[in-house]
Parts: sequence; C-alpha cells; structure tokens
Amino acid sequence: MVLSWLLVAAALIVVAVTGRNVGKPAWWIGHESNPTLFIVWALPFVAPAFSIVATFRIVRWAHLIGLASAALLGVVAAFDIKNSPGIALIEGFIAVAAALIAVASFAGRSKTKA
Repeated sequence: MVLSWLLVAAALIVVAVTGRNVGKPAWWIGHESNPTLFIVWALPFVAPAFSIVATFRIVRWAHLIGLASAALLGVVAAFDIKNSPGIALIEGFIAVAAALIAVASFAGRSKTKA
C-alpha cells in the first residue's frame, strides 16, 4: 500500500512538471511568472503523505483516510477544470486510482473464519 501511495505522489509530480512545461500549470503550482506559495504546492502531497503515515500508525482507519485522501485529490482536480482541463483530467485519473487503492485496502480488513 505504501508503494501505491508513493506512486500517486510521483504521478502528481509528473503532472506538475508536465503542466508547467506545456504552459498550462495546475492551479496549485501557478505560472512561472507568478508561482503560488510553497505551502499551496504541498497541498496535493498531503493526501499521499497522510495515507502513508496512516498505513503504519493508524491501521484501523487507514482505508478511510485513503478514501478521504482520494477525495482531496478529486477536489484539487476540480479546481483545474476551467484553466487546465487536460491537467484536471489527469489529476482526476490519479484521484480515481487513489480511491481504488483505498477500496483495495478494505480487503485486508475482513476477518474470515476458516
């Protein structure tokens, strides 16, 4: 599960770099001439980071935290729809992938009697 969330973070980095190179950066990055604050840059990365911490520290709630993290990534994508629709689409796919990671973590929670 940790590897999956690391790949989500890597995908967000790829989206940020690609958007900036193409000239349509994500809202949380901003244009090169007018970049956003560093704290705003870190916003999308809070979701994967918190999910990784939850995997080790808050195991009981890790799947729900993963769903909340995926929702946060979906909100980040929604803010890009107007100015950068292509970037928003990719961020949306990343959010769906993150949600599937969280749903898959539900499977490890079931207790079966053999």
